[in-house]
Amino acid sequence: MKRFKNLLVHLDLEGMQDAAAIRYASAVSRLGHSRRVEFVHIGPTPALFAGTPDDSPARTAAWLRQANAEVERLVKRHFRGPAGCRSERKVFGGTGFHDLLDHLRRGDTDLIIVGKSESNEGFVEKLVRKAPCSVMVVSSVASVAYRRILVPTDLSAHSAQAVEVAVAFARARKVKKLVCFNGYQIPYGQHRSGIPREQFLKDTEAWRQKRFEEFRQRIDLGGLTTEFVCRESPLVARGILQEAERRKSDLLVMGARGMDALAAALLGSTTAQVVRESPIPTLVVKPKGAGRGLLDLLLEDHPS
Repeated sequence: MKRFKNLLVHLDLEGMQDAAAIRYASAVSRLGHSRRVEFVHIGPTPALFAGTPDDSPARTAAWLRQANAEVERLVKRHFRGPAGCRSERKVFGGTGFHDLLDHLRRGDTDLIIVGKSESNEGFVEKLVRKAPCSVMVVSSVASVAYRRILVPTDLSAHSAQAVEVAVAFARARKVKKLVCFNGYQIPYGQHRSGIPREQFLKDTEAWRQKRFEEFRQRIDLGGLTTEFVCRESPLVARGILQEAERRKSDLLVMGARGMDALAAALLGSTTAQVVRESPIPTLVVKPKGAGRGLLDLLLEDHPS
């Protein structure tokens, strides 16, 4: 948890997911002894809509006052950070999303926490895809008292980072076990190999179990035990979500796609689908600074 010293919480000001995101930020900041938590809201201002009855500077100024007041109210009501943690508020208007990316590029954010609802799914996926750091997505009914952590893993180096973060979350809550899930697809044409399907599945899972034992030896588990679950999953995202439901998991921790920082800035289709459909808090782990070069390109035409 020590890696999450500077948090950013995105607020929609349109639903109960904001309160859930703030409560989760309270828990994470206390568990990780965070130094700073920023609460950010993105427009749009009245001036963004051409032809509105009143898009004057005075109306925009009134919108800014109202948005700041609502952010302040939510934070005061729901945030309980650790002693010495500094909280800040910021409201972006107009081309807010690019302003947020520029703010992230210039700043030192370790983790973004954002609430998810039916009305903001596109924004959340875009934020998770483009953010240069890890992102936690929570729903309006999310509980901060997690006890059962599921870590989807493909046994690669970048998924090892997700396991390391999951270990930190587990130890902070004195959770003693992680469940690591590996979903796999049967290769097309397997039936022509001459190996019966059941034997092929058995051999595949034995090989992956051996790989997992090698994989876990490279990670400091801090005394935690791990359970490895390997299942055939024609749609791996669906397999992850079903395993989370089967286990009554209350926190998912998974890696973004890619081994290097630029590739890790992009979501793989499996991660994107899990983020979109997961009813429980989902933490997408990226190396800090992932895709900063990509952010520079995205922001070229949007100077601050």
